[in-house]
Amino acid sequence: MKHLGLRYLLSDCFLHCYMRLTLTGANANLHHLYHSVTAAFLLYYNFGFTSSYFIGNIIIIYVIIVLFKSSKYAVILSLIVNLGILGVGYVENLYSDGSYVISWTTAHCVLTLKLIGLTWDIYDGAQQNIKGKEETAVASIPTFLEVLGFSYYPPGLMTGPQISFMKYKRFTEGMFDQHLSKSWVYGMSRLMAGLVFVIGYPVIGSHLPVNYFYTQQYTEDPLVYRLGYMLLWGQIVLARYVGVWLVAEGSCVISGIAFNGVDNSGNVKWNACANIKLSTYLTATSLQHFVDSFNINTNKWVLNYVYKRLRFLNNKQISQGVALLFLAAWHGFNSGYFMCFFLEFVFMNGEKQISQLCEKKKLLKAIVTQPALAVFIKLFTKICATFFLSYALISFDQLQYSQYITIYAGVYYIPHIFYIFVCPLLCYVLSALLQNDKPTLLKE
Repeated sequence: MKHLGLRYLLSDCFLHCYMRLTLTGANANLHHLYHSVTAAFLLYYNFGFTSSYFIGNIIIIYVIIVLFKSSKYAVILSLIVNLGILGVGYVENLYSDGSYVISWTTAHCVLTLKLIGLTWDIYDGAQQNIKGKEETAVASIPTFLEVLGFSYYPPGLMTGPQISFMKYKRFTEGMFDQHLSKSWVYGMSRLMAGLVFVIGYPVIGSHLPVNYFYTQQYTEDPLVYRLGYMLLWGQIVLARYVGVWLVAEGSCVISGIAFNGVDNSGNVKWNACANIKLSTYLTATSLQHFVDSFNINTNKWVLNYVYKRLRFLNNKQISQGVALLFLAAWHGFNSGYFMCFFLEFVFMNGEKQISQLCEKKKLLKAIVTQPALAVFIKLFTKICATFFLSYALISFDQLQYSQYITIYAGVYYIPHIFYIFVCPLLCYVLSALLQNDKPTLLKE
């Protein structure tokens, strides 16, 4: 399984370059067949008989769509069936050694979001008010071949990005073909950048092995060294995801499905399938910057199909908590996922509290906006945000409780303690001390 992910990505790139050269302008049904056959072969080649979960899931969901059409019952049953089948695989993964394993659930978790999103889109298509959903709402029941091609579409098969059914339908009907000649250069540049990350990850990562966290040396080294090692290790782990997203995006751009309109200068935008904003990611000085810069399409999917659908709760924090809980369960049932997204929830809210306090209080705002401190503050916030992200990624990568709790204990749970206890208390005390301090008015 060690090189399975890279093998799949390279196979996918080849198939999409071949498709681009041979199927441009072809009938939509031919596209659906090509996607279904090639992706089904790749899944069977990589995962064997367990790839049958994929086609079985698609058939069941299509039967639900035919029987219940655009009703709320189709959405409810889709949620139950998709998450239920995925859950079967995750129960199996619970008995692994605690590290992430590439198995049939890797592709299936992406399929789960696709099919849940499809039933939501069909439901939206039957509503009178579809404001904000014009691009994704499905007005009529798609054919089985359309759903099959959409589900098996190779670039989004293993890692995303999430693509709406209507986006896929427009693509296969040739609506983006006139712009295809301009996609090669940008698509290949993203693909090559991704391969640099994917190939470079094991090379650089070999100098920062995760085994260090389980050695006696980890507990004996100076705290500053342990924190620094954790910061760098987390970024190396994240680099492999960045690489995979860039390779998948490159395939989408080359195929043409990443078309996202034309800007005011007449330049074609190929960012519809972008899962990483490299410039934002590399210059991030807050956790919010990091969240905004990576796994973009998955986060957008959760925003549209989970967070916004909870509007009836009339509570943003509860909606955010449920959305993160959904994300954790969608990744797997190992406790590490839940710890990681719990930390994201706590860290993000703590960061928001600090940011709001610095904005509202005149004295604090005067300090943080001092030109003389600008470079220091930017560097400090960059290091802090990067460290807290890496800290949360510990439990995302080392999934068993005994693993990540050992590593967190090695740095005395400092981020846990700061954001859960110190940060709220500090914000409360500063708010009380500066209660007569009114916010400054920005000069125009």
